[in-house]
Amino acid sequence: MKVGIGPVFEGYGGVKQHILEIQKFSSHDVRTVPPKAIGMIVKGNDQSARVYRTALSMLGLRGYDIVHSHASPWLIELCAKSKKRFRKWVHTYHTLNFEEDMPQGLSPAQKKTNRYLVEKASKADVKISVSKWLHDYLLETHSIETQVVPNGINLEACMKANPNSFSEKWTLGEFVLFVGNSLAVKNPGVFAELAKQMPEINFAMIGRGLGPNCLKALGTGGIPKNLFPLGEQTHQETLDAISACKAFVMTSKREGAPTTLLEAMALSKPVVAPNHSGCKEIVKSGDYGFLYKPGSLEQLRKKTGQALKYSGRGKEARKRVSQKYDWKRLIKKIDVLYTC
Repeated sequence: MKVGIGPVFEGYGGVKQHILEIQKFSSHDVRTVPPKAIGMIVKGNDQSARVYRTALSMLGLRGYDIVHSHASPWLIELCAKSKKRFRKWVHTYHTLNFEEDMPQGLSPAQKKTNRYLVEKASKADVKISVSKWLHDYLLETHSIETQVVPNGINLEACMKANPNSFSEKWTLGEFVLFVGNSLAVKNPGVFAELAKQMPEINFAMIGRGLGPNCLKALGTGGIPKNLFPLGEQTHQETLDAISACKAFVMTSKREGAPTTLLEAMALSKPVVAPNHSGCKEIVKSGDYGFLYKPGSLEQLRKKTGQALKYSGRGKEARKRVSQKYDWKRLIKKIDVLYTC
């Protein structure tokens, strides 16, 4: 069957990677919305992207047996309007925006996204959650029933990661890595505070808005000398960085099922993550990584120190990810939902 999935515009992120892996591994004819050719035309041009969205909103989606939406209010609205043209509308929930995670409160755009996810995406024929905690939240809070199909990773791509490529380019020596962006929910300022607490080792940050001029995003008085904000990288460069790091640290206030955490575990890296939401579900405890109490910088520092000294957990983490989160396994569940 012909499946339209999206949205896929420029940049790298966990949701986009999730969509591209479904396209890569599915047994169906999966095509991105917008198509790759149009995506290249509008890349980096907000006005062209708006024109495309407006035009498609007027014309509606056509020519697909199934449409599969993710996150975007624009595509959710488009799927809802065009629903009668398809055999099935599938929607995947990755997470929602939570007031308590935003120091300045939710923006109008975030409120709009929540409204579309709760009121409109809930009308999809098939609804998927990327984690058990999100499934439970949607059911208990909004009476939205979803099926759990975890977010996954491309293990083959992970195995092609080249630590030397990153190390030769940046020459950081041993370092602790953060991958995310400058949004408050990713909590990059806590990672910067952690770097201040541990001046004996280098810290690196990768993600949109996390370049040399990211003081506002970090919310600190200055960037520590041992902290290197490297900005946005390609997916391959990010994998190279993960493969080169000594330990991987995630400080997010909330996560659905973070791709980069899974990738770090697949690359046998000791991971440190907050003891909540999708992070807790993936890492659990014991052999799979180190969980710290959210809001406790002291516990985060302690767990990071333990991760730097002990790499044995990385081997068990890799085994767990390969057995439960490999897209070659997960795609079978998606394909069944397309056809049943």
